[in-house]
Amino acid sequence: MDSNPIDKTAEQMSKANITKAVLDVKKILLATDGSAPSVQATKYAVALAKLMKAELIAIYVDDTVALSPLEKVELGVSEVPEHGKKGLTVARWYGEKSGVKIKTLMERGSAPKHIVETAERENVSLIVMGTIGRTGLNRITIGSVAEMVIKAAHAPVLVVR
Repeated sequence: MDSNPIDKTAEQMSKANITKAVLDVKKILLATDGSAPSVQATKYAVALAKLMKAELIAIYVDDTVALSPLEKVELGVSEVPEHGKKGLTVARWYGEKSGVKIKTLMERGSAPKHIVETAERENVSLIVMGTIGRTGLNRITIGSVAEMVIKAAHAPVLVVR
């Protein structure tokens, strides 16, 4: 094991190592939940898809299936939360306005798991998602979907606040 944990990649490079920077993004996965950060992420995903002539897939994962009936009543959650379905609708609207066709998917279960599995199954080049940016105890107890996706995904993840 290396006793020095500092990554010195850039320090060890020379100008001769540098090649032309190219992004070959063919397919983008947008994870949405209808929140303000995910609407912002939608704008980025649609603009990038248009700019890069990439396919765009929008996914909403209903993670309320793990809630008890009492928790659903307390939170005012219906069978499939309307905000999530509306997030997919908003993505389609942005796509229509921008000339970008969007395939939409709805899954039920663990959001990070379904986002990562869909990214792999669809062979996406980039995942785009929003984050609320919770900190402290909320982040520890609730966890961050974006953070879990970043850690598990094989594709780059663009997180929008």
